[in-house]
Amino acid sequence: MAKISSEFISIGCNRTTHAAAWAPNGLVAFGADKFVALYDPLVGYRTDPNQLSIISGSADHTAKLWKKNGQQQWVNSATLEGFTGAVEAMATLHAEKVADESKDLIVLGSADGKIRIWERSIQDQDTALSYLPGTTIPIIASGHTDKVINIYIYQQNSKSFEKVYTLQGHDNWVRSLAFATYTGEPAEENDGTKTHTLQTGDLILASGSQDRYIRIWKISPYAHVITADTPLNDEQQQQEFSIMFEALLMGHDDWVFSVAWERPTAVTMENGDIKYEQPMRLISASSDKSMMIWSPDASSGVWVNDVRMGDIGGNAALGFCGALFGPDGKHVLSYGANGSFHLWKEQEHNLWSPQVTISGHFKQVEQVTWDPQSRYLVSASLDQTTRLYAPWKRKEGDELIETWHEMGRPQVHGYDLKCVAFTHNWQFVSGADEKVLRVFDTPRSCVESLAELTGESKMKDEASTRPLGANLPALGLSNKAVFENDIETMASTDENHTTLQSYTQSSATPTALLETMTQPPYEEHLIQHTLWPEMEKLYGHLYEVMCVDGTTDGRCIATACKASTSEHAVIRLFDTKNWKELPTKIAAHTLTVTRVRFSHDDRWLLTVSRDRFWSLSERKINPVSGEMEYGLVAKNKAHARIIWDCSWAHDDRLFVTGSRDKTFKVWQQNAEQEWSCISTIKCQESVTALDLAPDFKNGSGRIQLWTASKESPQEWTLWNEVDKRLCHVGVVRSLSWRSTSDGRFQLASGGEDHSVRILNID
Repeated sequence: MAKISSEFISIGCNRTTHAAAWAPNGLVAFGADKFVALYDPLVGYRTDPNQLSIISGSADHTAKLWKKNGQQQWVNSATLEGFTGAVEAMATLHAEKVADESKDLIVLGSADGKIRIWERSIQDQDTALSYLPGTTIPIIASGHTDKVINIYIYQQNSKSFEKVYTLQGHDNWVRSLAFATYTGEPAEENDGTKTHTLQTGDLILASGSQDRYIRIWKISPYAHVITADTPLNDEQQQQEFSIMFEALLMGHDDWVFSVAWERPTAVTMENGDIKYEQPMRLISASSDKSMMIWSPDASSGVWVNDVRMGDIGGNAALGFCGALFGPDGKHVLSYGANGSFHLWKEQEHNLWSPQVTISGHFKQVEQVTWDPQSRYLVSASLDQTTRLYAPWKRKEGDELIETWHEMGRPQVHGYDLKCVAFTHNWQFVSGADEKVLRVFDTPRSCVESLAELTGESKMKDEASTRPLGANLPALGLSNKAVFENDIETMASTDENHTTLQSYTQSSATPTALLETMTQPPYEEHLIQHTLWPEMEKLYGHLYEVMCVDGTTDGRCIATACKASTSEHAVIRLFDTKNWKELPTKIAAHTLTVTRVRFSHDDRWLLTVSRDRFWSLSERKINPVSGEMEYGLVAKNKAHARIIWDCSWAHDDRLFVTGSRDKTFKVWQQNAEQEWSCISTIKCQESVTALDLAPDFKNGSGRIQLWTASKESPQEWTLWNEVDKRLCHVGVVRSLSWRSTSDGRFQLASGGEDHSVRILNID
């Protein structure tokens, strides 16, 4: 039995507020489509990982509690139901007394306008949750679309939470709330003037709103504004508190989506006791593409903006959905509206620098494919990007480390991307809903950077003839190739100074970033400075492009588009030498062609369609014109439902088709030169993606490996099934194999769950 392990998973964060949380042990949990994904940005930072629990809310009207079992596997330990809308806000409160842990509280707000409170037993709208100052009485703050913040406290007599006050002040939706307890020095008078108004133990509430402002509120004891029943003793049955507006933080230019306090730090006292100190640092994230860190001035107590991080200008757009402090207080992590993560580290006081982090698609992945030499992987997605992944090999001490990262974003498009295929090592063709195919060439900087980061030094020999970079003019729609002599020519003439200047500004690739990378690029670089120049546009299709494939020798590509008639269901062929369409079109289908595949020797072109047929065309040389052409030689109604995918065996002796009818069939050429079905394998789900090396996938998200011998290709047996924890949770759209230099196989997959995965098959 083969050993199957996960080599790499890439997936973007859900584009909603409160989609990520950073645990005290250093682990980040974030929502990724239907997943709760786990990310470890602080490698080696661990406190007590086994005591961690995760709670997640979903659009399926439930919340789930996750914890590790005895085998150190994350399992769903509880499902909280009863909601009639999506669970969109949550807060948790761990019991203050260790002996009273059975009273942990979970507060959940849902789209049905209700807040539900759960009590967790450990016996085997936006909300914030804390304790009233100096008590063990829980207090809840909830923000609403009616611009107000409601305050609820737990009433011991009625055993329920009751609304006791409403805070007004914001002029738009309240998007985020966060509590913190002030543990600093109390306010002192100096010449009759107090340095600030905070007292030790005061509860501080920060609120962020779509009105662009952040408000700080203070809850203190001993005033006559709100009251709470408390069982302190027989003589004192009631305690009184005040809640006051403390500060207005202005600085963001757009909606504030998130506010979060730095975590309390544990300090060991001289007597051995542990005391928690709350740093007065607040981080906010906004759709103005910035994060800000706020703190009160030590002398005046006035809240000021210490640091601003993010994007200024450029094409990044969209902004941030949330930001978090790391458990060490020296890192911050934000997630953007394009599913991206941004990680910063504080090198010195208030001096922050970006760090390498993870990235991924935030919509369905349509196709994954290796380059012809299987050195890097490219994916195409409905998020309108193509992305390039490769291993980063480096030494840390005496140890050789290899991790996979997104190394480039060759195409950032305005249409959903459907397919991608290579014509040679450094060129690919992509198709999208715009009906046009585009041809992209690798810039020199990308080749040299891949050679440096992957340790494949031979790549540098192929860099000299590549374009220097890609230039995206401010009003342009295509990435234009820039060669070294173009830069020299522009720099040598005064009249071209403006052209050169436009190339080095944010609308184009700055010259500084044309240098070889020594580490994977940050998100800001990926989205603007790793583009590939566009070399050609290929026209002809009248509807959205559905599939594309290229010959092994790079001489020809075949494409097909969405179709409801035979007139539009033709396969168009393009000669890559001059990028002209070949005169012969292959008319073999009546409905949309879902996949085109050239055989490894380029002799055959296999196509499958919604019309349930496969067709086979053979390569020939026209005796009159001497041009290459493909002619239809075979056609078969192979399945009872739509055929989603097909694949050739490595020796082209047979091919496989997979269908929605829950079967995949193996076809082989017989002695009469006819292609016939030699084996039919029934599955439990629709077969939506295939790649032979060998492999098969079905519609539940599972991945299975099937094998057959060369001597008996009609006898297929289930070789292995990938653990469901390593699989997709939705339809797998594409599979692609490669063999590694050490003799292993790696299987890349992309699915509708937004993820790109690489599995090791040992």
